[in-house]
Amino acid sequence: MAKLDTRERGRLPNSAFAYVDSRGKRRLPIHDESHVRNALARFNQVKFEDDAARERARNRLLKAAKKYGIVPIGFMTGQIETERTHAAAGRLVIELGRAGAPGELEERLRSVLRDPTLQVLHWSAASGAYLDAYGKPVRLPAEGESPAVTYLEHHGRPTTAIVHDPAVLDDPKLAESVLAAVRFVVRHDRAYGEVAKATAADAAALPTGFLTLLMTDIEGSTALLRRMGDGYRDLLNDVRVVLRAAVSRAGGREIDVRADEFFAVFERAIDAVVAAATMQRELHRRPWPHDLDVRVRIGIHSGRPTLTDVGYIGLAVHTAARVCAAGHGGQILVSGATRAAVERPVAAGIRFRDLGRHRLDGLAEPEALFQVKAKGLRARFPPPRTRGRSRKN
Repeated sequence: MAKLDTRERGRLPNSAFAYVDSRGKRRLPIHDESHVRNALARFNQVKFEDDAARERARNRLLKAAKKYGIVPIGFMTGQIETERTHAAAGRLVIELGRAGAPGELEERLRSVLRDPTLQVLHWSAASGAYLDAYGKPVRLPAEGESPAVTYLEHHGRPTTAIVHDPAVLDDPKLAESVLAAVRFVVRHDRAYGEVAKATAADAAALPTGFLTLLMTDIEGSTALLRRMGDGYRDLLNDVRVVLRAAVSRAGGREIDVRADEFFAVFERAIDAVVAAATMQRELHRRPWPHDLDVRVRIGIHSGRPTLTDVGYIGLAVHTAARVCAAGHGGQILVSGATRAAVERPVAAGIRFRDLGRHRLDGLAEPEALFQVKAKGLRARFPPPRTRGRSRKN
């Protein structure tokens, strides 16, 4: 099938497309046999404005198939299966709305989506991790790996992670129905203090002692917000998905997330550095809408923070924040304490570039800063954004 160029596409009338949305955007060309066959194959990949629009497009496509003598057996079978699945998803919303017990949620989702390995994990602020039904922290797969992970949040805070076969939520309409059901149940359960055994029982405590703190923020976030408007919310969520997956895989714990800032803790310094490198690689590879250049700076510091009822406090936390603020988008900076605590960096493919000692806001003494170097990371950056380099050794 020859691909239509912009000029050829513009010459076609609206009747040559199976779907024309309310803004006049035209999709699924059906002006010849090869394009009809292509439209049949791509129909379920299109996000329609509503069910009526989907049905109109479906009828137009079937008429075009009849005109060219195409018998769309595979298409009809897929449509029947899709309708059955959507009906099951609709029933799921109704059933869980009536009696949504946390123990039933995972089993019902497995049944509806026909994915026997699906897991519903609930966020525990006490443990800084997603926990399974038995209260055990679960390491989540990285983005692009199988199985896939779909995250749910409420007011910017993590609530639930669904680990599933990547194919089961490919259909946007189905995904919308299923996630609406899950959100309803989770919010209902939280309101009554019934979210899973693990989260209700405070299954695990955050670590104490000598720890490594990782902080991130998005460079130029205000400009991105102005440019994207409401779309910034989706971009922020995509960034958080990458950060959370990297922290989980490296054995860290998410502590807090505020606007474009992210805070995690690790018991081993090398794990924090490896997680940071993974974050930067994934963010660099990810295609961003409107060809935006989305860059995250990462700061890491090791010390002995104080654990309170509201999380970690102390000089170590403040230092980690200042190290992060000194960096540039795409860069990873670590303090001298973290550099000294990292064991066998070469074995993990990590090297450090000494940037000297710098005066950081709010800190009495200059802090040694090092840039993390590893395969797939940018190497060249301007000098750290600090009050200046110290002459003291």
